[in-house]
Amino acid sequence: MSYKIKKASSASPEVKSLSDELHKDLEAIYGNGIIEDFLDENERMLIFYVAYDEKVNAIACGALKHFDDSTAEIKRMYVRPKFRGRSLSKLILIQLEDYAKELNYQRLVLETGLKQPEAMNLYNKFGYKPLKCYGRHSTDPDSRCFEKIIQ
Repeated sequence: MSYKIKKASSASPEVKSLSDELHKDLEAIYGNGIIEDFLDENERMLIFYVAYDEKVNAIACGALKHFDDSTAEIKRMYVRPKFRGRSLSKLILIQLEDYAKELNYQRLVLETGLKQPEAMNLYNKFGYKPLKCYGRHSTDPDSRCFEKIIQ
């Protein structure tokens, strides 16, 4: 099966749908009311990438957010359950890393959770190293943060 990955607007129906699904998945893992709403933050993303299947259904996404002058943050990494295990998260992560380099960021950071071992494995395989958690994640015992130097 072939997939297409395209840039998408944070206001697109595909991004909204995938973000809503991600939010529901995370609430199921960590508990209702623990995960913040994504809608306002989605508007502050530098870019979204959405993967589409052969029937042009949106099946995965990832985003990049400005963190500081030299750092961008990986956000909204999500693959619909039916499409997991097909390297879509890898393809999106590559696009996000390449775009961050185009914008002259030197470092990427991200937060994931202790209860998401597949995500942590992906980031480890891509050379992300553990980082002391930052911001609102710094006091969350389930949070795991990572960084990668990209230039």
